[in-house]
Amino acid sequence: MEDIGHIFVSCPRAREVWRRLGILPGMEICTYPWLVGRSLGLPSSTHMDVVLLILWHIWKARNAAIFDKHVMSSADVLRRTTQDMDSWRCRYKRYAEEWDVWRGYIAGCI
Repeated sequence: MEDIGHIFVSCPRAREVWRRLGILPGMEICTYPWLVGRSLGLPSSTHMDVVLLILWHIWKARNAAIFDKHVMSSADVLRRTTQDMDSWRCRYKRYAEEWDVWRGYIAGCI
């Protein structure tokens, strides 16, 4: 059954996204997303925003696979995440440095 745990944790495509990022999520990602990736030591000020953006792109990739029959690789998901980060950077003026650290980390995982 395709539930939230499957979509964001156990689906092979989602697992590959998390593996590339060096994150081993469990079901906590569904109920406590702010705990995901804390061990990476990246800036906490933008942590939740970035995790939610990654989840959003996993969701969009899932929808593309189901409705458009277009399967995206984990690299595609992360590339699109960084593209959105570029688009949203102007909204993070106060945290631009932290945002850029996260963006650089994700880009390095592609």
